[in-house]
Amino acid sequence: LEYKKPGNVTIKLKNAEDFEKVMQEEEEAVKKMVMDIVKFKPDLVITEKGLSDEAQHWFVQYGVTALRRLQKSANNRVARATGATIVSRTDQIKESDVGTKCGLFEIQKIGDEYWSFFVECKNPTAVTIFLRGASKDILSEM
Repeated sequence: LEYKKPGNVTIKLKNAEDFEKVMQEEEEAVKKMVMDIVKFKPDLVITEKGLSDEAQHWFVQYGVTALRRLQKSANNRVARATGATIVSRTDQIKESDVGTKCGLFEIQKIGDEYWSFFVECKNPTAVTIFLRGASKDILSEM
C-alpha cells in the first residue's frame, strides 16, 4: 500500500505550501486505502509490494498486522490455505475476499530469521514442510 504517482510526471513545487499540499494528498490517499481494508476488520493484511510508513501507522492504530513483499507464489499458497482472495485494488474488496479459515497466525524466530506460520487452518489445501539441519548438504541428502 503505497501512493502511486502518475508515471513519468514531474511535479514542480514553488514553495513549502505546495510541498505540504502534495504530502497531504498522499497521506489522504494512503489513509483511504487503509480504511478500505480496515472496514472488514482483518487481523492480518499481506501485500506483494511495499507498505509505506503511513500505511503501517494506520494499520497499527487499528490493531492490524501487515506483512509486505510476500512472493507471489507464497501469497497464492496463503490465499488457498486461508480461503482469501487476492485483490489488486483496495476499493474493490468484498467481504467474501477476506480469508477466515486460518485459526492462528504466529511469527517465530528460528535461528537468525523470523518465520510466519498460518496454523490450525480449516481444510487446508496447502502445506509447507520445514526442515532444519546442520548444513544444506545434509538436508539435500534427505
